[in-house]
Amino acid sequence: MLRSLSLGVARGCSSAGSLLTRAVSTSLPVASGSSQEAIPGIDVEPSADLLRKARVQPVLLKPYVDPVLHNEDHFEMAKEVSIADMFAARVHYGHRIGTLNDNMKWALYGERQGICVFDLNVTQKYLIKALNFLAHVSYRGGMVLFVTSDKANMLMVEKMATDMGQYSHTRKWQEGTLTNTGQLFGASVRLPDVIVFLSTLSSVLERHPGVVEAAKMTIPTIGICDSNAEPNYVTYPVPGSDDSTPTLKYYMQLFKLAVDKGREAREKAGNA
Repeated sequence: MLRSLSLGVARGCSSAGSLLTRAVSTSLPVASGSSQEAIPGIDVEPSADLLRKARVQPVLLKPYVDPVLHNEDHFEMAKEVSIADMFAARVHYGHRIGTLNDNMKWALYGERQGICVFDLNVTQKYLIKALNFLAHVSYRGGMVLFVTSDKANMLMVEKMATDMGQYSHTRKWQEGTLTNTGQLFGASVRLPDVIVFLSTLSSVLERHPGVVEAAKMTIPTIGICDSNAEPNYVTYPVPGSDDSTPTLKYYMQLFKLAVDKGREAREKAGNA
């Protein structure tokens, strides 16, 4: 049976934490081994005063962060994302110019015959960043939830999520799925560590309700944002087509690769 959000309830009872919260903790595993390693000249944990200053200058916490996070492309995802592959998968196709969201203009190359065309150089940059984040979550044993309401691709998303050992939600989103878990499930629920939205919309111009709920619960999100989408609630927006089967399959293959790389790095470091 394919696993869904409801089946994920049994997987754990602790509350979800963001990657940032985990990264600051020095008890996290590092690449060289699973034991805690002290940093020369630096206390084991940042002081309360330093944490207050870090609200304005986050860079102050860099010495306390897992060295793995210091490299923006630690998992070398740039090698996996090429302009040619994105073009072949039709990532550059947007919606009609009349449905364009003003907050997505930054990601467009232009328009042709009334259809928005994405700048794949921009998409490549944001996709690599999102894939590295996903790999880091997997490296730390995080729970990933893939969400889509596209009936044509829901079975593909469910199967690939199961192959990764992760979860999917491909049916109609019930209000309060993330914000009212106590009443819906009747028990303490471990929420996802990251949610991947294959589309941030539930209709042509209507934002997916799960995006807002994830923001309320401070759950990081990766979202494919088409030209008619609103990216402001998404932690890692990826500009590109969100409704073509070849495109969604391309995204899922990359997401699977990122999850697999993170898990393999975790096993190699002896942190399984």
